[in-house]
Amino acid sequence: MEEDAAPEVPLSVGLARAQQKLLAINKSSLATRSDEYQGMARSLVQQLRGCVDQIRRRALFSANETADDYSTGELKLVLAGAYLGEALQKTTGPAARAAILEEALAHYRQFLDTCRNIGLAARPTSAGERDGGDGARAPAGAGQSRMQKIERFKQQRAMEAAVAELEARLAGSTDGAEEDADDIEREHAVKLIELKIHQVTDDIDLVQSELEMARQMEAMERARGSNAPPSGSGGEAAGDWRLDPQSYSQIDPRTGRAARPTFNSKGQPMQPFVLTSERQRIRDGVFRPGWALPTMTIDEYLAQEQERGNIISGGGKEPDAKPEISDNDHEALDAETKKQREWDDFKDANPRGWGNRGGNRG
Repeated sequence: MEEDAAPEVPLSVGLARAQQKLLAINKSSLATRSDEYQGMARSLVQQLRGCVDQIRRRALFSANETADDYSTGELKLVLAGAYLGEALQKTTGPAARAAILEEALAHYRQFLDTCRNIGLAARPTSAGERDGGDGARAPAGAGQSRMQKIERFKQQRAMEAAVAELEARLAGSTDGAEEDADDIEREHAVKLIELKIHQVTDDIDLVQSELEMARQMEAMERARGSNAPPSGSGGEAAGDWRLDPQSYSQIDPRTGRAARPTFNSKGQPMQPFVLTSERQRIRDGVFRPGWALPTMTIDEYLAQEQERGNIISGGGKEPDAKPEISDNDHEALDAETKKQREWDDFKDANPRGWGNRGGNRG
């Protein structure tokens, strides 16, 4: 046993320090992925893990006891698991994101179970817990979900205001009112736990959604890694060097019919084939005009339409041209002149656009 080992920090002191660190991280203006921010988050996680381990070893909380059986200092220790889950959400690193979220979710649920066991104030149930904790959500209308979020936001604001008021009363309390200060501190601890229950309930839904996406991303990464070509050179199987997997299929991908395979099961060619560049084909399909290019000339189109019988040719006799009036036919000339004058008089009496009711008159 080491005689010069550092004494263990009391749980209440360690949790108070962790709470101050968490408050400083939440108010920090650093980027979440910066080294300084992540260093603070990892240090906080390590500190809170020590507090949670001490609480677990001592078995401080039991389902056979209620909140009234614990002192105010012991009651505050319930928040250690919730603080640890919040700190884990802020960390990023080489570890898989899904594993971090699963650990945070476990601490959140342990915190809620402890609150339920010691009989603290009733808490709103998260969507994940309503459906058995497996992340499956019950269908809800958009309007109903929006109203629930608004109501929960108002409740959280009211809780935060109550906690802030109690903190102000604690800061202004004097030594002469020690008994009242103890009651205020007790009420502050209970209100703080109720507020954290409310926040954790919302965080569980967010963590479950992010966890589902993280698992999908990891599954895609594993699938991408399993589809990668082997890196070995001498110990490769006979079919590892095959270039075109479709060449082994009994179905022609162009016609959809059964076709003779290009290679046999050992990778030996069964018929002549031509190596083509799939990348060049895709590139030719991308780097082209955005409009449809013509496939035939106008003459070819007209010839095709004429073959189909869509162009009518021929027809009846064209009308005869209007005969010119002879200068010696005075009656015809007078009649034509009269006709022109009548037409001019009509145009003067009826200007162009006179019958339109709109503004299109000209």
